[in-house]
Amino acid sequence: MGAFAYSHGLETAINEGWIADATSLEDWLRDCLSDGSGRADAIWMRLAYAADDPLEMDAKARSFATAQERLREAERQGAAFVATVNAVWGLALPDMLLPVSVGRAARLAELDIDTTAVLYLQAFVANLTSSAIRLSPIGQTAGQRVILNLQPFCLQVAEDTRNADTTDVFGNAFFSDISAMAHETLEPRLFQS
Repeated sequence: MGAFAYSHGLETAINEGWIADATSLEDWLRDCLSDGSGRADAIWMRLAYAADDPLEMDAKARSFATAQERLREAERQGAAFVATVNAVWGLALPDMLLPVSVGRAARLAELDIDTTAVLYLQAFVANLTSSAIRLSPIGQTAGQRVILNLQPFCLQVAEDTRNADTTDVFGNAFFSDISAMAHETLEPRLFQS
């Protein structure tokens, strides 16, 4: 999916000193999972899985994007995911935002959505931790501890979003959203978001 190119605003947060060690990274990611894009993505993925028209769900998910950089990130990762699953699984998915395309692909491949939600959230945490490691506030071992520590929380968020609908989508991880917005003008920068 090219996740290595995106920091989801972490680059700004690290530059501002909001994330300086493994503890602050874990707290940041926990907030994203419980009150931000991680939770929202799990909901959009589940809704896309259940939807008869995933493009309608994609349009709704786009309307909730908090920053242009977040929208571009979800579009590009979604397009890369779609290209891969279409080629490997023989699907005919159109380009959609990442969580919507994952939900639709899971349905077409007859994968269990609860398992898919947990794995999606775990990958979300692992990708962002990898970004933080490359930006150097934490080392590999500390990063692996963050991923391990958040594993039960990923399970909980997946469970909490099981029966969610569009009225349950919200974003209260304000610093994460602000970081994504500010990243657009961050210089120099390594990541696209």
